[in-house]
Amino acid sequence: MVSTGADGKRISNKQASLDNKVTEFPIVGIGASAGGLEAFKDLLESLPIDTGLAFVIIQHLAASQESMLTDILSRFTKMVVLQVEDGMHVKPNHVYVIPPGSTMTLVEGFLKLNPKGKSLRPIDAFLSSLAKERKTQAIGVVLSGTGTDGTEGLKAVRAEGGITFVQDPESAQYAGMPQSAISAESVDFILFPEKIAKEISRIARHPQLVRAEIVHKEPKGRRETGLRRIFTLLKLSFNVDFSHYKETVINRRITRRMVINHVENITKYAEYLGTHPAELQALFNDMLIGVTSFFREPDTFSILKEKLFPELLKNLASKEPVRIWIPGCSTGEEAYSFAIALQEFLEEKGAGDLQVQIFGTDVNEKNVDKARQGIYPKSIESDVSEGRLKRFFTSFNGSYQIAKFIRDKCIFAKQDLTADPPFSNLSLISCRNMLIYFDLQLQERIISILHYALRPNGFLVLGESESIGKSTTLFEPVFKKSFVYVKKRAEPRVNFGFASTVPYSRKTAFKEPAKKDPASLLRDEVDRLLITEYVPAALLVNNDLDILVFRGNVTAYLSPESGQASLNLAKLIRKELRAEVQTAVYRAKKENKPIKEEAVRFQYGDQPRTINIQVIPLRVVEYAEPFFLVMFEDVSSAAAHLRQTIELTATPEGRENVKSSQIRVLKKELESSKQYLQTVIENQEATNEELRAAMEEVQSSNEELQSTNEELETAKEESNRVTKN
Repeated sequence: MVSTGADGKRISNKQASLDNKVTEFPIVGIGASAGGLEAFKDLLESLPIDTGLAFVIIQHLAASQESMLTDILSRFTKMVVLQVEDGMHVKPNHVYVIPPGSTMTLVEGFLKLNPKGKSLRPIDAFLSSLAKERKTQAIGVVLSGTGTDGTEGLKAVRAEGGITFVQDPESAQYAGMPQSAISAESVDFILFPEKIAKEISRIARHPQLVRAEIVHKEPKGRRETGLRRIFTLLKLSFNVDFSHYKETVINRRITRRMVINHVENITKYAEYLGTHPAELQALFNDMLIGVTSFFREPDTFSILKEKLFPELLKNLASKEPVRIWIPGCSTGEEAYSFAIALQEFLEEKGAGDLQVQIFGTDVNEKNVDKARQGIYPKSIESDVSEGRLKRFFTSFNGSYQIAKFIRDKCIFAKQDLTADPPFSNLSLISCRNMLIYFDLQLQERIISILHYALRPNGFLVLGESESIGKSTTLFEPVFKKSFVYVKKRAEPRVNFGFASTVPYSRKTAFKEPAKKDPASLLRDEVDRLLITEYVPAALLVNNDLDILVFRGNVTAYLSPESGQASLNLAKLIRKELRAEVQTAVYRAKKENKPIKEEAVRFQYGDQPRTINIQVIPLRVVEYAEPFFLVMFEDVSSAAAHLRQTIELTATPEGRENVKSSQIRVLKKELESSKQYLQTVIENQEATNEELRAAMEEVQSSNEELQSTNEELETAKEESNRVTKN
């Protein structure tokens, strides 16, 4: 196939695509509607002719008349201005203008034209394709115009790591399009056209934009140190660990913020974050950017109605609710899409009164608040049919709000899927286009969590470009080549509260250990002998009693129970010692001091044993949680010697000593039992108090939501009265 180059010469697609990859450069998509000509003029006049960027102009043009836009814009710049022909190859320092009656996309460096048809959003179409192809080298600009075209396109550009501009509404002849993008919070810069041109010129010289992979070109040690510092700052400020996000995603987000803030390397950017809390918040928001919309990937919703929803009803017991979870729900569009689709299905089947619970969770509390409100801009008209807008939405201050009966089915909460416990007994989970941001290790762990959360025969829905990977023992596809899976019976090992030990650690080259000298080997053997034979047996446990380290011979004190394997001390310790050990740990935790239990007796094999148990709390600066060293000192020999001495004394005094010794032992065991029971009681009271507090918070939230709903209803009634009058 042959295409037209910017200079009018005929070139092959293969050659042009190759040239484009070798000399990749940023492309600026500029969209406008009514009043756009003046804005185009001001912007082009302020642009130098050698930025190294390409500029593509998308204007709303009537298909019925010939456009003079190309000739007019040529008067305001010395760059070459061309009206686009299908298959035209994009080159830097050129301006390309969309022809009338067309929509346009960017594909491998070529501009592809299609008939406009009924599409009213050519700006969104081009910017979305630009974002997909150029990633961090995409720049989106929306100027004067009415309506909402461009808003979704700018969202796509930001999501892929590009940079977005809108014309300051004060300078725009028609502020509709810029204001829509601003309301959707998809904008990095709000400037007059002349200032937009100057900022683009500055950005064009930034090395991170010209070569987005420059992060990889920094010395490895410095890059790792910078990333580790950034992850630490984010973890400390927002309690979210980004160390298992994909490296490409991380670099794209960080590169974007570096370009915006005029910072040229990651080390300086890490230092900048440490002194600019507002930028740290902006980076956190960027890290969590997700492309979301109503009824995204329509094929999924077709499958839901035709295949999955009928199966959900079959599997439900009488009066049991349908429970659906949308982790990573962003601002709520997907959760409400599921609620609407399910409501339509239930009404068709005559089961409209069936109880439905849809849980939407997201790590970004700002997104959760927006989801609860359920208020969305006019731009959703491109994704939601007119019938659904009338049925499931209400007008609200120039926007759309989800109808109350749909909002009531959805519950939104802040949750970190990688660290917080999940919901349970769910009929369906939709985790779409979320796993693609994580590395394989975190993907596998999350899939295990989702398996745990589903009820038997529950369904998992992933994005069209996602799969369960190696987790074939947990799920199987419902259809061939499907992104819908059903839960298999299995026992996954789920670890809530996962955290990386070394943030952003990468594979390191294997180094052969250095050979030790004979003196070092002898010292190691002495240490091993002392620990094994003479130092008391000990266990290091964390705050949850999970055993981290074994020291000495602990065989006599442990007795694993039958069932699922566990390293938790409460399940490994011998039953005869469990009460004393747990009580000692609880007291050490509560009193923050060493606790000692003396002369604890138990039977080991055919021999009675007597031990002292000591628990010492430990704290390390690098860890927030406390640790505990549990030591077992065997005093059986001393106890046996004492008993033998008493028994050999065949006098009334000796017998009295034996009796007194037995009484002391019984009193000690009784006191130990009392302490253990007190520990259980205090733990139960603490749990009850936490449950009461949680219940009060839920009730308070419900009351606030009810109050908000009542206020909105009152405001709506007042608005209606004013309108009628």
